Amino acid sequence: MATIPEFKDKFFEGEPGLLAVFDYEYDEIIDFYQRLRWMQLIFCPPAWLSVVCCGPCFLNQNIEWDNRSRHLALTVDGIKFVHAKRQFLCGLSCSDKGKESKTVPYDKITDCDVQEPAGTACCCFIPNVLYKVTVDTASSGRNKEGVPQHELEIIGLKHPHEFKQAVWSIKRGELPSGALLSQLPARPEQAPSQSGMSDMTTPLLTDIREELRKMNSLLATKYGAT
Repeated sequence: MATIPEFKDKFFEGEPGLLAVFDYEYDEIIDFYQRLRWMQLIFCPPAWLSVVCCGPCFLNQNIEWDNRSRHLALTVDGIKFVHAKRQFLCGLSCSDKGKESKTVPYDKITDCDVQEPAGTACCCFIPNVLYKVTVDTASSGRNKEGVPQHELEIIGLKHPHEFKQAVWSIKRGELPSGALLSQLPARPEQAPSQSGMSDMTTPLLTDIREELRKMNSLLATKYGAT
């Protein structure tokens, strides 16, 4: 059975229908992307033009703002990803980016897999250290260049394999161990239980019996009792 790990992210406190919250490795993500972006800046001369706008001065801070505003949870409705409101560019309020969120329903998911880190990200200097979880639906595919387009890409989760197991468990209608709710809501497409079917069929059988009795009574009156 899938098990929900402990978490520290308090972003989803009070969220209705919350099943689990999964933490990001924020420090590791920020360190990786800061080193990657500085390396790309050094080896890409056209990017040097950003010095005119003081781009490098805010590079590290922008990476931190962007990544610490990412949050992930499992709710009764599906996988919920939120990119919260955050500062951008020089950090003035006029350049803030607004909140973005996306929920992928469990019944739409066709694949959920984990890509483990391997190789390097830039010129053999920066090793890939971040796990990537990809979520696909029937509408996922490839772009014109043939690159896979996933419904959701989650980079840098602290417990990627536990997340994958929890998603498949909930999709099967099973509640992972340690979930915040005691039970999953009944799904409309699920077949009724035996007790539910009994509750529905008993009145129907009673009505049929009464109709047969009336029919027998009419036949007896017309043709005589047998």
